[in-house]
Formats: sequence, C-alpha cells, structure tokens
Amino acid sequence: MADSVNRTDAQARIAMWGVVVLALLLILWGAVVRATGSGLGCPDWPLCSGQVIPPFETAAVLEFTHRLLALFLTISMVRVLAWSWFGKGRMRDVRTILSIASVLLVAQIGLGAVTVITELPALLVGSHFAIGMLFLSLTVLAAVQVHSGSLSFHGLPKWRGIAALGGGLLVIISGAFVVGMAAGVACQGYLTCDGGSGFSRIMVEIHMGHRYSAYILAITIALLSGWRLRVDQGGAKWLGILAIALVAGQIAVGFAQVRMGLPDMLRVGHVFMASLIMATATALFFWPVTRYAQQPEAARAPAKSRIDTTAADLA
Repeated sequence: MADSVNRTDAQARIAMWGVVVLALLLILWGAVVRATGSGLGCPDWPLCSGQVIPPFETAAVLEFTHRLLALFLTISMVRVLAWSWFGKGRMRDVRTILSIASVLLVAQIGLGAVTVITELPALLVGSHFAIGMLFLSLTVLAAVQVHSGSLSFHGLPKWRGIAALGGGLLVIISGAFVVGMAAGVACQGYLTCDGGSGFSRIMVEIHMGHRYSAYILAITIALLSGWRLRVDQGGAKWLGILAIALVAGQIAVGFAQVRMGLPDMLRVGHVFMASLIMATATALFFWPVTRYAQQPEAARAPAKSRIDTTAADLA
C-alpha cells in the first residue's frame, strides 16, 4: 500500500512540474511571437486564416505553434485538475490552487482570442502577459506542495516573501505595459531617463516605473535569498543563489536591450528570464525550510547518556 502511494505521489510530482515546464515554454514562445511581430500571423481564432493547418509562412507558423503549446498546456491542466478532484495522494492537497489556476487559464485563452481579434491593443497585451505570469506562479506553488508534501507557512520571513512576490507582480505588470505601449527605448540613461524626443510623458513614466519596480524587486529578492541561505542547509538554499543570479542577469539584459535598440534575441531573453524569476521566487518563498537548519548547534548535538555523565562527574 505504501509503495502504491509513493508511486502515485512520484507521478503527481512529474505531472505538476510538467505543467510548470509547459507554462514556461508557452511564455517563451509568446515572447518569440511578440518580438518577431507575429502576433497577427493568424488573424482569426481558433483557426489560422480560416484553415486548420496554417499557411506555410513564418508569422503564421510561429503564432500557430504558440496556440498548440497553449492546447497542450490546457490538456495537462485538465488532467491534473481532474486528478486533484477524483484521484488520491498529494494531488488532492492542491485542489484549490489548481482550480484557481484553471480559471486563470480559461481567462487567458479567452483574452488571447480577444487580443487577436481586436488586433493587439496595448492594454490587452499587457493583461494577457500579467495573467500568464500569475498562472505560472500558481502552478509552481502547486508543484512545490506536491513535491515536498507541504508548504512553508511557519517561521517564514513573511514581509520579505510578500514584498518579493508583490515586487515581482509589479515588475511584470509595468513591463507588460512597456511592451504594449512600445516604451522600451523611451529612456536611455542608467539611473535617469535621458530620453530622446518623440516619446510622450506617459511613456517615459511607464518606462521609469518599470525600472524602479525592478530595483525594488532586486532588493527584496536579495533579502529573501539571504534569509534562505542563512537558515536553510537543505537543497532549497540553491534557489536563493539562482534567484540572485537571475535578477542580476535580468537587470543587465534590460540595460543592454535598451542601449542596443531592443534586438529580438534580448527581448525574448528578457521576458523569459522574468518568468524564471517569478517561478524561482515563488518556489523560494514557499519551499519548506529544512528543520534542523533553524536549530542551534547545542540542540542538534546528541545528549550525553546518564552513565557518561556520572562517569565524568566521578572523574
């Protein structure tokens, strides 16, 4: 019986991390579609130019591949959601999380269709990206629960974690509007704007708002990662190192793409690294802390037996 439960939980872990990987791939391919201007490669929905099989054109193939990835993700979500309601094992513990994530996925699909039909307005493009990131965060949360058997709620640095996740959401939303309003090169300076002509005040404010939120996120991630490295001797401490490295790389890529005029490769990398940061920060916050790491050294040392103590006293 125990072997059957362990096997079921192992299968659940694979299924949930598979959903996370698919969500990351979907965000990555969405960035490719956006960077190459292929968002209207299929001008209708759900068909592509009125066909089940898209025309053999680069924009159409890229956009239709994005839709196929969304289909695979939807099928995977239906599977794990049904498992959480009707199956056994740890998957039942994430029923609520998966239900909320499924609602977001349905909203995301509908919003994607509306975005295409209305020819990619900035507000809808930004909302589409933000909802996708929220969905990713929820699937990571569910995967951590299934993988570890519990979520870390006791002894958490709540203000650090909440600040990091809130900062991540702020960066995502502001970044989505930077992309949607084509404000990526509205400011050229590092600490100040130093923008050129031709950009409205609102575009400059959106661009700088994204930068300031990125700086705030970097500080909160550093605080959260530092806490994890200080108290946790388990494998999850490596999430802290990864989070710091990703944030540092993201800031460098952000400045590089502005200075180089938003080359497609850097734009794609910037969006994908944002999704990796969101996933890593979520896992970092909720992964259970290794218990013995928080105990003082004296508490972890084995207690002397009464015989040993008596012998020492006699000596």
